[in-house]
Amino acid sequence: MDYPFNMEYQNIFNQIQAIAQNVGDGFESPLRGYIELKNLEALCKELKEQVLSDALHEANAFKGQVYHGYQIDVREVGGRYSYDHIAEISDLKARLKELEKEAQMSYKMSANGSIMMKEDTGEVFPPAHYKGGSTAIILKAI
Repeated sequence: MDYPFNMEYQNIFNQIQAIAQNVGDGFESPLRGYIELKNLEALCKELKEQVLSDALHEANAFKGQVYHGYQIDVREVGGRYSYDHIAEISDLKARLKELEKEAQMSYKMSANGSIMMKEDTGEVFPPAHYKGGSTAIILKAI
Protein backbone atom coordinates (compact mmCIF):
# COMPACT_ATOMS: atom_id res chain seq x y z
CA MET A 1 0.00 0.00 0.00
CA ASP A 2 1.36 3.39 -0.94
CA TYR A 3 1.22 6.09 1.70
CA PRO A 4 1.78 9.63 0.41
CA PHE A 5 3.03 11.06 3.69
CA ASN A 6 6.49 12.09 4.87
CA MET A 7 9.59 9.93 5.33
CA GLU A 8 9.14 9.73 9.10
CA TYR A 9 5.74 8.13 8.54
CA GLN A 10 7.25 5.73 5.99
CA ASN A 11 9.99 4.75 8.47
CA ILE A 12 7.40 3.98 11.16
CA PHE A 13 5.37 1.98 8.66
CA ASN A 14 8.47 0.01 7.62
CA GLN A 15 9.38 -0.73 11.26
CA ILE A 16 5.90 -2.10 11.90
CA GLN A 17 6.06 -4.22 8.76
CA ALA A 18 9.46 -5.51 9.92
CA ILE A 19 7.82 -7.12 12.96
CA ALA A 20 5.77 -9.44 10.75
CA GLN A 21 8.68 -9.95 8.37
CA ASN A 22 10.99 -10.95 11.25
CA VAL A 23 8.39 -13.43 12.48
CA GLY A 24 8.04 -14.86 8.97
CA ASP A 25 11.81 -15.11 8.57
CA GLY A 26 12.19 -16.83 11.94
CA PHE A 27 14.11 -13.99 13.62
CA GLU A 28 11.36 -13.17 16.13
CA SER A 29 9.00 -15.26 18.20
CA PRO A 30 5.54 -15.34 16.58
CA LEU A 31 3.89 -14.80 19.95
CA ARG A 32 6.12 -11.83 20.76
CA GLY A 33 5.42 -10.36 17.32
CA TYR A 34 1.69 -10.83 17.85
CA ILE A 35 1.83 -9.10 21.24
CA GLU A 36 3.84 -6.20 19.79
CA LEU A 37 1.37 -5.75 16.93
CA LYS A 38 -1.60 -6.05 19.31
CA ASN A 39 -0.13 -3.30 21.51
CA LEU A 40 0.51 -1.09 18.48
CA GLU A 41 -3.05 -1.67 17.31
CA ALA A 42 -4.43 -0.57 20.69
CA LEU A 43 -2.20 2.50 20.71
CA CYS A 44 -3.24 3.47 17.18
CA LYS A 45 -6.92 3.05 18.06
CA GLU A 46 -6.52 5.26 21.14
CA LEU A 47 -4.61 7.93 19.25
CA LYS A 48 -7.08 7.85 16.37
CA GLU A 49 -9.90 8.55 18.84
CA GLN A 50 -7.93 11.49 20.24
CA VAL A 51 -7.71 13.21 16.84
CA LEU A 52 -11.17 12.21 15.56
CA SER A 53 -13.03 15.37 16.56
CA ASP A 54 -10.49 17.69 14.98
CA ALA A 55 -10.18 15.42 11.92
CA LEU A 56 -13.97 15.49 11.42
CA HIS A 57 -13.91 19.26 11.54
CA GLU A 58 -11.12 19.41 8.96
CA ALA A 59 -12.72 16.70 6.80
CA ASN A 60 -15.80 18.87 6.41
CA ALA A 61 -13.59 21.46 4.70
CA PHE A 62 -12.32 18.82 2.23
CA LYS A 63 -15.67 17.03 1.68
CA GLY A 64 -15.91 15.80 -1.91
CA GLN A 65 -12.22 16.46 -2.59
CA VAL A 66 -9.14 14.29 -2.81
CA TYR A 67 -6.75 14.68 0.12
CA HIS A 68 -3.44 12.75 0.25
CA GLY A 69 -4.79 10.19 -2.19
CA TYR A 70 -8.14 9.67 -0.46
CA GLN A 71 -11.60 10.85 -1.52
CA ILE A 72 -13.00 12.64 1.54
CA ASP A 73 -16.62 12.27 2.65
CA VAL A 74 -18.28 12.80 6.01
CA ARG A 75 -21.53 11.06 6.92
CA GLU A 76 -23.37 9.64 9.87
CA VAL A 77 -22.85 5.91 10.27
CA GLY A 78 -24.12 3.27 12.65
CA GLY A 79 -27.49 4.81 13.55
CA ARG A 80 -29.87 2.44 15.28
CA TYR A 81 -33.55 2.14 15.86
CA SER A 82 -34.96 1.32 19.29
CA TYR A 83 -38.04 -0.83 19.70
CA ASP A 84 -37.92 -1.31 23.48
CA HIS A 85 -40.98 0.86 23.99
CA ILE A 86 -43.15 -1.40 21.75
CA ALA A 87 -44.60 -4.14 23.96
CA GLU A 88 -45.38 -6.53 21.11
CA ILE A 89 -41.78 -6.44 19.87
CA SER A 90 -40.39 -6.84 23.41
CA ASP A 91 -42.64 -9.87 23.95
CA LEU A 92 -41.57 -11.42 20.63
CA LYS A 93 -37.88 -10.86 21.47
CA ALA A 94 -38.36 -12.55 24.84
CA ARG A 95 -40.10 -15.51 23.15
CA LEU A 96 -37.33 -15.71 20.55
CA LYS A 97 -34.71 -15.87 23.32
CA GLU A 98 -36.63 -18.74 24.95
CA LEU A 99 -36.81 -20.64 21.65
CA GLU A 100 -33.11 -20.08 20.99
CA LYS A 101 -32.21 -21.42 24.46
CA GLU A 102 -34.40 -24.47 23.88
CA ALA A 103 -32.80 -25.06 20.45
CA GLN A 104 -29.34 -24.83 22.05
CA MET A 105 -30.38 -27.28 24.75
CA SER A 106 -31.78 -29.61 22.07
CA TYR A 107 -28.45 -29.44 20.23
CA LYS A 108 -26.50 -30.26 23.40
CA MET A 109 -28.85 -33.14 24.17
CA SER A 110 -28.61 -34.53 20.62
CA ALA A 111 -24.79 -34.36 20.85
CA ASN A 112 -25.11 -36.67 23.89
CA GLY A 113 -27.49 -39.04 22.09
CA SER A 114 -30.72 -37.72 23.68
CA ILE A 115 -33.76 -36.15 22.07
CA MET A 116 -35.55 -33.06 23.37
CA MET A 117 -39.33 -33.18 23.08
CA LYS A 118 -41.80 -30.29 23.11
CA GLU A 119 -43.85 -30.61 26.30
CA ASP A 120 -47.12 -29.39 24.82
CA THR A 121 -47.12 -31.46 21.58
CA GLY A 122 -44.65 -34.28 22.17
CA GLU A 123 -42.87 -33.40 18.93
CA VAL A 124 -39.10 -33.44 18.68
CA PHE A 125 -37.69 -29.97 19.35
CA PRO A 126 -35.35 -29.14 16.45
CA PRO A 127 -31.77 -28.62 17.56
CA ALA A 128 -29.84 -25.47 16.65
CA HIS A 129 -26.98 -25.79 14.19
CA TYR A 130 -23.63 -25.08 15.79
CA LYS A 131 -20.82 -23.42 13.88
CA GLY A 132 -17.57 -23.23 15.80
CA GLY A 133 -15.83 -19.90 16.17
CA SER A 134 -12.26 -19.02 15.42
CA THR A 135 -9.41 -19.67 17.81
CA ALA A 136 -8.07 -16.57 19.55
CA ILE A 137 -5.07 -15.69 21.65
CA ILE A 138 -6.24 -14.14 24.91
CA LEU A 139 -3.80 -11.63 26.37
CA LYS A 140 -4.12 -10.38 29.93
CA ALA A 141 -1.57 -7.84 31.09
CA ILE A 142 0.06 -8.72 34.39
